[in-house]
Amino acid sequence: MIQIVKCINRDEKTGTALRWLTCFLMIMTLAILSAALPLTIASEASDDLLSIFGNANMDDEINEADAAFVQGIISGSNAPTKLADANYDGKIDAQDVDRINEIIKGEEKELTVADSIDRNVTIKMPVNKLIALGTYRNEAAKILMAQDMMVGVSSDIKEARYYYPDLADKPAVGTWSAPDSESIVKLHPDIVITSANLERATKLEESLKPANIAVIGLDFYRDNILRSEINTLGFLLNKNEQADKYLQWRSNYDQSIKDYVAALKEEDKPRLFMEWGTKNTISEISSYGKGSSGDSVSSFAGGRNIAADLPEYPKLDSEWILKENPDVIIKSLAPGSGSAGWNSSEQAAEILKSYIEGRPGWGNLNAVKNNRIHLISTEIAWGPDGIVGDAYYARWLHPELDIDPEKIYKEYLEQFMGLAYPEGVVLGYPEK
Repeated sequence: MIQIVKCINRDEKTGTALRWLTCFLMIMTLAILSAALPLTIASEASDDLLSIFGNANMDDEINEADAAFVQGIISGSNAPTKLADANYDGKIDAQDVDRINEIIKGEEKELTVADSIDRNVTIKMPVNKLIALGTYRNEAAKILMAQDMMVGVSSDIKEARYYYPDLADKPAVGTWSAPDSESIVKLHPDIVITSANLERATKLEESLKPANIAVIGLDFYRDNILRSEINTLGFLLNKNEQADKYLQWRSNYDQSIKDYVAALKEEDKPRLFMEWGTKNTISEISSYGKGSSGDSVSSFAGGRNIAADLPEYPKLDSEWILKENPDVIIKSLAPGSGSAGWNSSEQAAEILKSYIEGRPGWGNLNAVKNNRIHLISTEIAWGPDGIVGDAYYARWLHPELDIDPEKIYKEYLEQFMGLAYPEGVVLGYPEK
């Protein structure tokens, strides 16, 4: 529980009884005023929420407005917020205003982050060296142009040279899901960024605690929190300008999809089935249910997920899908060819043909009969480049929508990854 402390100047020559009387009268006055006046409550948290303690008004930055908001909490006119305790000492008082002013000036010695697993992690500032585990987190670091800060990588980054040729010579510290703590300690990073998995992050944190290395859990693949994660990491690494550039670029495409979908009637949204995984059988097919990343993309792109009422990642049988008879089917699949996509349309077409032929009766589905069954590369389906996947979903669900996933991907590679567009690569098939 956070304690709110009112600041009362005390004259040491004044008697104790008088001081208590003065304090009591001030508290009673505040209580009466609070009862008479409604509390100001911070607006709903921004999509770009800066998840740093000190962002008292829960927007996308820390500035003078946050110091004023904390003053309002102390006086009783504002309701406390999750991030108002800027120095993270369990109290909201004048010291939090001081900490916010330090942050504004760039003079803070430490920051506390609320990561994506609801852990509050205090980090010594400035951060000069980091290790990011896994492709999504390394991709985010590259967007922020933090390659020079990266002292090590997980082994999967060395295999994904199509995105990370500039990181291939960095020391490996084990896999993203099972890193080698001893290798990490030898590289002396200030922070390690792992996935937002509580068990994994806690285990790693415990192993690195003796070396005073902070561990934060961020995913960078869930659309509903990705913008906040980019903004937060950019702030921690003093890469605010780079974070803003990416978020503003992405907003243009996000908004065009949002505006189109907002104007649709529910019946105008196609019924969509999404499949993932490489080990599916006729009796056990992996899909996306309520609260899953796929369900979120379906809603965002203007589809009606036929598995939306099922558990987060349900296992379905083919008979259920035949009965539901979806309008559109999208199969997520890793190309497995050392690139972000398939090498040719012919290769993708052969994969799609085998996929349909391996499912008895699927030729009678509306999606198949109307040529609305598609493959999408998992590389661009999720993550910081997931706006490309969103654009494919939106175009496949609504062919009349004017959006070009290939153009978006080219911009992304050139502006944020420092890479040339690989001509001929197939990220989604059929493209329209």
